[in-house]
Amino acid sequence: MYNMLRESHVGGWEVAFVLLIIGYILYRAGKAKAGKIVHMVLRLMIVIILLSGAGLLFGYHASDVFYYVKAILAIVVFGLMEMSMGRASRNQPSTGFFVGALVVMVLVILLGYRVIA
Repeated sequence: MYNMLRESHVGGWEVAFVLLIIGYILYRAGKAKAGKIVHMVLRLMIVIILLSGAGLLFGYHASDVFYYVKAILAIVVFGLMEMSMGRASRNQPSTGFFVGALVVMVLVILLGYRVIA
C-alpha cells in the first residue's frame, strides 16, 4: 500500500509540473479551449496528489513534523497554480503567480526527495 501511495504521489507531482507549464503556455498563446482541458487535468492531478499525500502523511509519517511543513507548502503551491492558471485564462497579469508556483513546487519536490532536509 505504501508503494502505491508513494508512486502515485511522486508521479502526480511530475505530471502536475508539466501540466502547469503546458497549460500556462496554452492560455498565453490564446488557445483557451486546449488550456481549459489541460487546466482540468491539472486539477485532477491536484486531487490525486492531495489524496495520496494525505494517505502517506497520516498513514506512515504522522509523527514527523517535516512532512507537515511539506504539506503546507504543497497547499500553497496548489493555490499559486490555480491563481496563475485562472489569471492566465482571463488574460490578466499572472507571471508572478506562475514563477512563484514553479519555485515553491521545486522546493516541495526537493523536500519530498529529502534533498533539502
